[in-house]
Amino acid sequence: MLQLRYDEQGAEKTHELKQGVTLIGRLPTCDLVLNDPSVSRHHASLRVIGTDCHLQDAGSRFGTFLDGNQIHEATPVAPGAAIKLGEVSLVLEQHVSEHDLLSEDHEISEGPGTIMRPMTPDAPAAEGSDARLIKLLADVGRALLSTQSLGDVLNRVVDLAFTAVPAERAFLMLRESADEALAARVLRHRDGSTPPNPTLSRMVVRRVMRERVAILAADATTDPGLGITDSILRFNIRSFMCAPLWNREEVVGVLYVDSPRSSQFKEADLDTFTALTNAAAVAIEQARLSSQLLEETRRRERLQRYHSPSVVSRIIHASEAEAGLGAQERDVTVMFCDLVGFTSLCERIPPAESAALLNAFLTRMTDVVFEHEGTLDKFLGDALLAVFGAPFDQPQHAMRAVEAALAMRHALTELNAAQEGPKLAMRVAINTDGALTGDIGSPRRREFTVLGDVVNTASRIEDEVAGPGEIVISGATYERVRGRVTVRSLGSRALRGRVAALDVYAVEG
Repeated sequence: MLQLRYDEQGAEKTHELKQGVTLIGRLPTCDLVLNDPSVSRHHASLRVIGTDCHLQDAGSRFGTFLDGNQIHEATPVAPGAAIKLGEVSLVLEQHVSEHDLLSEDHEISEGPGTIMRPMTPDAPAAEGSDARLIKLLADVGRALLSTQSLGDVLNRVVDLAFTAVPAERAFLMLRESADEALAARVLRHRDGSTPPNPTLSRMVVRRVMRERVAILAADATTDPGLGITDSILRFNIRSFMCAPLWNREEVVGVLYVDSPRSSQFKEADLDTFTALTNAAAVAIEQARLSSQLLEETRRRERLQRYHSPSVVSRIIHASEAEAGLGAQERDVTVMFCDLVGFTSLCERIPPAESAALLNAFLTRMTDVVFEHEGTLDKFLGDALLAVFGAPFDQPQHAMRAVEAALAMRHALTELNAAQEGPKLAMRVAINTDGALTGDIGSPRRREFTVLGDVVNTASRIEDEVAGPGEIVISGATYERVRGRVTVRSLGSRALRGRVAALDVYAVEG
C-alpha cells in the first residue's frame, strides 16, 4: 500500500492512496484536501496502477515539486520521494501491515551457518572489528544523527544497509508504540525498485523482537504441500540477517536484509549489520523526539493565539480529556470590545496608518485579556471577542472579565497618550451564561470558539446599549460581581431578537 505522510496544523497525518487517480487540492471535493493558501483548488494528482505511481501538476498556481524539482507532466514517484505542493510537504511511503508481510510459510535453516547474537548491553563485543566497521559507524553518525525527519532516517538506514552488506533486498519494519503492530515503512531492492508481494518469516521477526537477538541464517519460502527438498529445488534459498531496532528498553522494530544466494552473508557482515541497527535505533528515537517537539511547538504556537501563557501551559501538560478543548457546555462570561467610529476614521487617514492603529489596539487589548487569563475567541474587524471560564473552570470568571475591561480602558488611555494622531475610543459589553465551548469545526479545520445565546446577547448589548468609553454588563454578570464594583443602572432594555427586556449596568470602577 502506498500512502502520503504530511503535516497539518502540527499534527502528522497519513492518506492511503487507492488504485487509480487521487486528486489533491483545497476544494472539499478533492480526494485529499489540504487547507493551505499556497495549495490550489485542484493542485496535483497521483495515479497509482499496481505498485507504480505517477505525479502530475494540475495547473497549480505555486507549482508541484518532486525531490526539489518542479514538474509539469506525469512523473514517476518512488517510495521515499519528497513532494511539495505550494508550501505543503508530503512524503510518499510504502506501507505494508504486519499481517500482509509476515508469513508462516518459511523454512529456516539453523545449521552450522546460523548465527544468533544477543543484542544486550552486556553482550561481548564481536571479534575482528576493523577499519571498515569504524568507518561505517562514522558514516552512520554523520548520515543518521544529522537527519531530522523520521522518513528521511528510515530511508537512510536502508541506504546504509545496502552500502554496508551485500544484500539484494531490505525491509525496515516499525511500530508506533509497544501495543501496536509492526508495519513495513521501507521495502526496497538494491536498484531502488519495490519487491512485489514479498513475505518474511513471522517466526524470525517475533523471535528477534522478543529475545533481542540478531540472526544470520538461510530461509526458503515453502509451499505447504511440498517437502523441504522440493522447496529448495523450487525456490531460491535466501541468506538473511535480521536484527532488532532497540533503544533503551523498547524494541521499536526490525531491520531485515536478504540475498537469493545461499550463505551470502558472513559473520563479519553480521557484525557490521548489528552496528548499523544499534545506531539506527538511536537515530529513529531522535527523529521521533524531534517530531514530537516540533508538533508540541506548533501546538503551543496555535494555542497562544487564543490563550494566555499560563493557560497554554496547563493545556500542553494536561491529558486530552483534562485540557477542555473538546466541545462541552460551560458557565462562562463573554466580552465584546470594539472601536467606536473606526470605519469613518479610516476614510480620513492612509490605509497603512489605519492598519497600524488597529494592530496596536488589538495587540494591547489581547495582552490585557491574557493577563487576566481570558481566552481570545476571534477578531471581528476592529472588535474582539474574549471568553472567561473556558477552556478551564474559573470560579470568578465574571469578575475577571470586568477587571479585564477596566484594565483595557486604562490601557487605551495610555495607548492614546503614547501616540500622535487620531485618538481611539472603544466600548465593551459583558454577559454571563451557559455556552458551548471548545474546538469546533470540520475534521480538516477546527478552532477554539464559544457558541450560544450568551454570545448573541453580549453582541446586542455592545451594538445597541454601550456608548463610547462605556463598559456595560448584563444583569446576569452584575449578580456575580455585586458589591465588588461600582455600577450605574441603565434600566431595562429591549434588545433586538429578544422577547424579554434585559437589565443592564454601566461599570464605573
